[in-house]
Amino acid sequence: MSDEEKLVKAAAAGDMEAFRRIYQRYLDQVTRTVGRYLGPGPDVEDVVQDAFVALHKSLDNVSDYAAFEGWVFRVARNVAISHRRKQRTSVDLTRLQPLQSPINQWKKLAAREKVRALYAAMDCLSEEKREALILYEIEGLTLQEIADETDTSINTIASRVRRGRKKLLKLMRRTLATPKAEAGGE
Repeated sequence: MSDEEKLVKAAAAGDMEAFRRIYQRYLDQVTRTVGRYLGPGPDVEDVVQDAFVALHKSLDNVSDYAAFEGWVFRVARNVAISHRRKQRTSVDLTRLQPLQSPINQWKKLAAREKVRALYAAMDCLSEEKREALILYEIEGLTLQEIADETDTSINTIASRVRRGRKKLLKLMRRTLATPKAEAGGE
């Protein structure tokens, strides 16, 4: 019996110290996973806690202890996706109030707004395309690694990445377009 199997079985049997060790071991991975799906914002910590609650409740269902880390990833991913579906929001870039700040503060604000616009545009993608883009473009996984992790064919993953990029580019161009450009350059 591996150390991982002993730890998971102990936690499933109610050993809170064992679960605390699982929590500490996987906290960074779960936080990164949730952050990838939600983007920057205050909900990440709450959803991470929800993911660990879901993990704790379903420890009895673990059968492949060698693949426990992947199982943790899938639970965190599913909780984050479920949260996103419940909390669909959009970013209203027109509500910015003029601020009197040094130019570098404006640059930071503009960069943050671009990140928010990116995540808002990604909210318009299907879950499959969003996940493929995040894993490929942000996490740097290969198409084969994504296919293995999601149990999907490599051709399907390649198609999702290609189509996701195309739609995301279209959405970002529309989101970041200036009113002048939309009015035909008047």
